[in-house]
This record gives sequence, C-alpha cells and structure tokens, in this order.
Amino acid sequence: MDPNKRVLVAMSGGVDSSVVAAVLKREGWDVFGVTLQLNPCEDRGLARSCCGVDAALNARRVADQLGIEHLLLDCRREFSRLVLEPAWREYARGRTPSPCILCNERIKFGLLLDKALALGASRVATGHYARVVDREGRLALARSHDKAKDQSYFLFALGQSQLERTLLPLGELTKPEVRELARELGLATAERRESQDACLGSGAEFAESLRLRFDEEPRAGDLVDTSGRALGHHDGLHRFTIGQRRGLGVALGKPAFVCAIDGEGARVVVTTEPGDLWSARLVVRLLSDGSLPQRCAVQIRSRHAPAAASVAIGEPGLAEIRFDEPQRAVAPGQAAVFYEGDTVVGGGWIERAIGRGHGPTQPGG
Repeated sequence: MDPNKRVLVAMSGGVDSSVVAAVLKREGWDVFGVTLQLNPCEDRGLARSCCGVDAALNARRVADQLGIEHLLLDCRREFSRLVLEPAWREYARGRTPSPCILCNERIKFGLLLDKALALGASRVATGHYARVVDREGRLALARSHDKAKDQSYFLFALGQSQLERTLLPLGELTKPEVRELARELGLATAERRESQDACLGSGAEFAESLRLRFDEEPRAGDLVDTSGRALGHHDGLHRFTIGQRRGLGVALGKPAFVCAIDGEGARVVVTTEPGDLWSARLVVRLLSDGSLPQRCAVQIRSRHAPAAASVAIGEPGLAEIRFDEPQRAVAPGQAAVFYEGDTVVGGGWIERAIGRGHGPTQPGG
C-alpha cells in the first residue's frame, strides 16, 4: 500500500467519524482508527460522550465492520496539561476560555498527527464539518456546506503544516446526508443519537470541575455596579462570564447581567441596563502576524453570527476590531475568527472590549 494513502481517522464512536472511516476506505485509503481517551471514564464533570467506554466500544464495532485496525490512545496526561490547565488559568483570571479550540490544535491535530506520522500515515481525518480549500496558493479553512453544523470556528487555529495533512470528508455533506450514508453502509452507529458539538462542558459547572481537579482556591471578591458601588460578594471569579444572568447572587429588582470582570481585583461588574452588554470595538491578540484584510466578518463565539467589521493592526501581535454595528457580550478569552465569505482568513484571542453602552437599547455614542 502506498504510504501516501495511509490515513489515521479519529473515531469518537459517533456516526460522523464512522462515516469518515467508511468513505475513505471505499475511496481506497489504507485506514486505521484511533479513539482518544482524554479523561478518566468516571470524570463526568469534564467529558460527555466522546471519550468514554461506550465511545471506544462503538468505534471498535465500526472498525471491525470495516475490517480496519483500531487503537485506543491514552492522552489523559497531555490533555490535562495542554488543554485543561490553560483553560483553568483563564477562568481563574476571570476570562472565558475556548478549550475545544485548544484541543483541536494541540491534541487532535497535534499529538494525534504526530502519532499518525509515527505509524506511517500521511494524513489525519476527522468528522468535523469544515473544508480545507486553496486560497491564493495556500491552504485555508472554509465553512462546511451544512452551515448549521459548521465547525470551522473551532478549527481556526490550525496552521499550514496541519492543514496540509488534514482530511475533512464531511465538509461537502449535510448532516442528513451523512446519516443516510451511514444507513446505506450499514454502519453500527447509523442510528446513534446526536452527540454534543463539543466533548467538553461549559459554564460555571465546568469551571468548578477544573478548580477541583487542580485543587485551587477560588478567587472570591466583590460584586459591584458600573459606578463601583458594592452590591454583594461572590465566592469565585471562575463562576462568571460576560453576559451571564443566572447565579449572580444579587436581587436588584429587575434582570441583572455581568457586563465586565476585573481579573486583577477579582471584581464582577453587574448591570441592569442591557445596553451595557454591547461593544462596538475589541482588541484581539492575533494567532499569527500574517496579512489580514482591512474588512471582513468577525465571529466572536461559537454560536455568534459573524458581523461586518474593520481590522486595524496596532501594537505588535494585536489588532483592533471595529464592528459596523455593536455586538453583545464580548468575552475576553474567547476566539475571534475572521472570515471572507466562507473562508477563514485569520483570528486570535479576545483581549478586551472597548467601551460599553452602545447597544440597540442605548443608541448613539
């Protein structure tokens, strides 16, 4: 078998990765599957269904059906060091991390790619809904044809060397087409219930599970209003994110939201004015210093509709984003991904929002 046709398929035990393995085998690739063990099976606070016993068994069943080799790769130590520890450090600073992006960059297309090369494979394939396209002689990510399932946001950090060895067969398909293809192929996972988009948890529960995992003390502090007046006390900065409404522990007579977090002072700023959640500008720490368009659409969280903006390079490694229309709940620590049409043209990590109070409920400014 031509070594250039040997591919490692990351098999989560779900229908998507099962179809990837089956399609590539049908196309003549020498396929072997690998299931990643990222957390202890009993660690329900951190992982959902992608890396437990059931997932490995389902992946093995499909591998046996296809007549391909299957390995279970223990990545628990690396996952903790490369993904969970950095995520906890962000939460502890009052920021909102994107651990799934780190996992894709460092584990699935980092450690796993190294494993693939060591086993004689030339490519890694996954069930992500995204595409690798040619853009002016260089490879770039693009949105999936199924816009509702698109995962290009979570893959934006992949570099050129990673994209060169990446196969994303589902990028041209819709989810219903994938499900029907699994039925046609008679795959054991064809009717498996849809899993979550991400195997990691989110929000205060996930943040608290990380604190307990690393045996850290919570950073308690004050809840204050936008003028700095004390409203109450909180028992951990990691429990809050911008835009949060529930679990604030204060009663102000009308709905209250987190509009800012002072990581240095461990203060959580709360407002009852929805307009305080909107910002027209933000600063991004760029992933690379490559050329960027002056105009693009910027996506500031996984379920955010990209918004038209101007990009201005400022200090080395930083860019200021000016939205045509203010955006709600800009959270430091999240990724900001830049698109031209369906193509990813850059991105980085949100450092801070600039200004408040310019939302639709408070026009002007």
